[in-house]
Amino acid sequence: MSLKLPEKICKLIDDKNLAHFATLKKDGSPHVAPVWIDRDGDIILINTVSSRLKYKNVQNDKRVSLSITDYKDPFTWASIIGEVVELSNVDAETHIDKMSQKYLGIPKFPRKNPTEPRKIIKIIPIIAKHS
Repeated sequence: MSLKLPEKICKLIDDKNLAHFATLKKDGSPHVAPVWIDRDGDIILINTVSSRLKYKNVQNDKRVSLSITDYKDPFTWASIIGEVVELSNVDAETHIDKMSQKYLGIPKFPRKNPTEPRKIIKIIPIIAKHS
């Protein structure tokens, strides 16, 4: 069951804070990667390519966790446990350009590779905490 994200967590996601995205490998061990983060309402969005371990992991196990720290104040943070509800390529190329503008101040993502189409991992939050 999804929950509504608190406003404080929405602000952390909407600002240019990195998130640490935890997924589970096939053997059950964790994998954590820093990621750009976005949201569509209360759905959390992670943009990646299918060759990345995080993408392969969520195809096998939908359980994920995210940690976000405010880059201006590291004592302001959020922790989210969620579940992947969709893996999509719809508008993924446009979305990575949006993320490039947010994080780099550049309107087009400079490292696009036409042989590796972008994917969006959509996550519903189940538990969300913040300080």
